[in-house]
Amino acid sequence: MVEGTIFKGQRWLITGASSGIGLEVTKLLLQHGAKVAAIVRNPQKINALHQEYPKALALLQLDLSETSKVAGCVQSAINSMGRIDTALSTAGYALVGAAEELGEHAITKQINVNLVAPIFLAKAILPHFRELKTGRFLQLSSEGGQMAYPAAAIYHASKWGLEGFFEALSMEVKGLGIAVTLIEPGRIQTEFDNNAVVVEPQSEDYRSSAVGTYFKLLSMGRFPMIGDPRKVAEAILDLSQQEDPPLRLVLGSDSYKNINRALKKRLSKVEQQKDTSSQTDR
Repeated sequence: MVEGTIFKGQRWLITGASSGIGLEVTKLLLQHGAKVAAIVRNPQKINALHQEYPKALALLQLDLSETSKVAGCVQSAINSMGRIDTALSTAGYALVGAAEELGEHAITKQINVNLVAPIFLAKAILPHFRELKTGRFLQLSSEGGQMAYPAAAIYHASKWGLEGFFEALSMEVKGLGIAVTLIEPGRIQTEFDNNAVVVEPQSEDYRSSAVGTYFKLLSMGRFPMIGDPRKVAEAILDLSQQEDPPLRLVLGSDSYKNINRALKKRLSKVEQQKDTSSQTDR
């Protein structure tokens, strides 16, 4: 990891700072003398850390499903910190179940928290970054932003949406001193599975399909959490100091393997359609 003293005096805005990767990054930054404005749904979960660093950690309460309040919360963070050097968006969860059987409210909430809120967060912080002529926006995506599993269609829709939005955004802010990176980890030892909203398949059709198979494999522990959240946090801090950071950062051997395999398979299918695709040209 880069020298910790480099973070002294830096000011970060972090969503999802009360658990998982967001919490690990927050802890490391505070230990290295940075200041953090943490947007959290439940401030009590991070209250002990706030008591340890009362002057360096500012807590802002917001349920990110209430997307209309994101911009105001970002402005409060800027007012509290004086400036923001880096924004890290990590808040999110998984909605698991057959797409047909998921309720409209559950689908809307998943998309709002995982996709719309990060978009609004970026929109709200960009004027500040442009004024400073510098800034970093780090968005936690997933291997699930480059591939898909059955029983997670809406989760993947949110992650693939993030991938498209932030890739385009990185082009729009190129030359403005603003860097954008999507972070694509695999399975990490966090509370992610415990926080998932799970809808068991109701129809026998889905119980006997790939959806049911996925649930069985999940219950058998076939998707182990091999990632270390502390090491992921350290990699994110290293990333934040790179002069020319990548658009995407793959973290975890499982993520590397799964994304590599998915992209090769996709490219192979594209190559098979080369002749067909050219037949539609004028």
